Amino acid sequence: MEAKKCPFCGGTMIKGKSPQEGYAVYFWKAPWKHGLKAAFTGTVKAYPWLCLSCGAIIPYVDEAELQKIREEYEQAKLEGSF
Repeated sequence: MEAKKCPFCGGTMIKGKSPQEGYAVYFWKAPWKHGLKAAFTGTVKAYPWLCLSCGAIIPYVDEAELQKIREEYEQAKLEGSF
């Protein structure tokens, strides 16, 4: 089971079973994507993590997906579309 430190209280956080399980569906859309490009790329899924100390549920994006988003953001800034 994966675990990480809670950014709020420093407690232990555990990763949820699935990003699409029950009501734990978290997603994010890039604000620099518009029109057809946005329709084809869809949303970014984030896994819910639960803090066992304070009870916070925080959605996190996998590192590989996060790196891709960073690159897209930098490219959008250079093009002036964001």
